[in-house]
Amino acid sequence: MRMRFSFRDWRVAQIAYPWLVMIFTASAVQAQFADCQPVTPNFSVFLSEPAYTTGTFQDQKQLQQFLERLQFELDQEHDARWVKSPSTDVRFVMCFHRAPRLDGQEFVPSVIETMHTRRVLLEIWGNLEAEDGGKKITARMNYLLVPLKFAANRNERVPPALQRLVYSDPGTASKPDFVELIARPLDIDAFVAAAFGFKLLRERQWDIAHQNLCRAATLLKSIQERSPRGRTGEDIQALRTFVVESAGLAIKNAGVDPKYKKPGLLSLYKPNEPCHGEE
Repeated sequence: MRMRFSFRDWRVAQIAYPWLVMIFTASAVQAQFADCQPVTPNFSVFLSEPAYTTGTFQDQKQLQQFLERLQFELDQEHDARWVKSPSTDVRFVMCFHRAPRLDGQEFVPSVIETMHTRRVLLEIWGNLEAEDGGKKITARMNYLLVPLKFAANRNERVPPALQRLVYSDPGTASKPDFVELIARPLDIDAFVAAAFGFKLLRERQWDIAHQNLCRAATLLKSIQERSPRGRTGEDIQALRTFVVESAGLAIKNAGVDPKYKKPGLLSLYKPNEPCHGEE
């Protein structure tokens, strides 16, 4: 027989048995946050299940088809939009049954440390809404830059690691498409390049770190030109300032690194104008 609990029962349990409520809540959160396997030894971007309103997808199968299409689109169309080498390939990974909350509370320091060690650059999730029979769609997307979150957990000065953007399609003659809505702008490329460049900077790969950081600066500028409001705009500005500063740091570090072949590519740049001609 299935047992049912009222709100009053739940409040009584919270007062009388707080430890039991904590266990129950933690188990519920964990059940929605399954582990996801990166593509080793490559770098990975996790595409996690978004939350969605009634009418967005008919069932779980349609949600999985959305993730499969998004992964294919990003792997096929976006693979060359950041700078890589044969040893720094980036792969997009579908994470079924992994549904972070919008505030990202599941990403505690131990989770971030594991992701960082396994070379996960970015995790993407959010909330999808469909109205008017699916003709009007809205996506509120979260982008967690794992290397920046890892640094923040160590009290380093970094911009917000969790970036948020909103996309909306009011409807046209053809039915709007969530994959087109999310993947066609180069926003994902911007966040991949930023996380990738910062990670490579830490791995002392100065040339390719510099190129990705400057590429991120260019793409983030495109986001700024859409004039995002409030905190979103402030966070994008902070991230763009940071990647330009980090590009300058790559130039400085290469100049004093005895293992860096001189004169190298970075000799063409000045630390105070690290992305000159590329922004």
